[in-house]
Amino acid sequence: MTNLIQRARLVPAARALPARHTTPLPHLARVRLLTGAQLDRLLANPTTTSETTARDRRRTMTRLVSLGLVTTLERRIGGARAGSAGHIYTLTPTGHRYVAIIQGQPCPPRRSRPPSTPGALFLGHMLAISEVYVQLVTTSRDCDDVQLIKFTTEPACWQPTRGGQFLKPDAYLRLATATHADCWWLEVDQATESLPRITRKCRDYLDYLTHSGEGPDQVPPRILFTAPDEPRTQAIKQVIKKMSTQEVDFINVTTHTNAPTFLINQLFTE
Repeated sequence: MTNLIQRARLVPAARALPARHTTPLPHLARVRLLTGAQLDRLLANPTTTSETTARDRRRTMTRLVSLGLVTTLERRIGGARAGSAGHIYTLTPTGHRYVAIIQGQPCPPRRSRPPSTPGALFLGHMLAISEVYVQLVTTSRDCDDVQLIKFTTEPACWQPTRGGQFLKPDAYLRLATATHADCWWLEVDQATESLPRITRKCRDYLDYLTHSGEGPDQVPPRILFTAPDEPRTQAIKQVIKKMSTQEVDFINVTTHTNAPTFLINQLFTE
């Protein structure tokens, strides 16, 4: 008998686990991977010190790992010196089912294979997506009347198009105030794709949107490319400028670091 929570025990376990232990799970369900340091920022409380937050997070994640809801990848960020802050956490298949139960959603199909450690490039890309999410959550906390309503990553955020094809953004998000909301498809660029590939992506989005395409919330989302630095940001901007189409205003570019501020500012300038 392993320490994994079996299917028949998920519902009572969901009711029994303290709220402080379930708090990290929805975050992991949204972005797939989070480092210990990223979780510390998500779980930070203004009434406690960073040391207390890190200690509580270590205890919580140890408990979730022992229950088989979360696992850590073999690779860590920052090496051994980073300690638990460098651990990379992800939900197990049981963890995904557990989150569905605590959120009152249908359980996803049961998967037998545990998560595997991705390659370095793919891992870096997923953690960059997670970082935008973390920054957006923490930045919106300090903004009155701003809520991150939805943040969905691939493949759940992929949008079907004509002919059985898909738009494949890295994430879909919805930010809202009390009076209106903005919907965005997010492309987190790591400067690993060629600029012609970026051009094709932009044309795919514009072709979809100019033919009355809608997003998950039945409105046409805008597209935001985020880049690791300013030179790459300018390179992507030049790609978009050369397209010379009326609908190019749907596509925006900023750095990873500036993405949360950009999105929130857009929410208040429309």
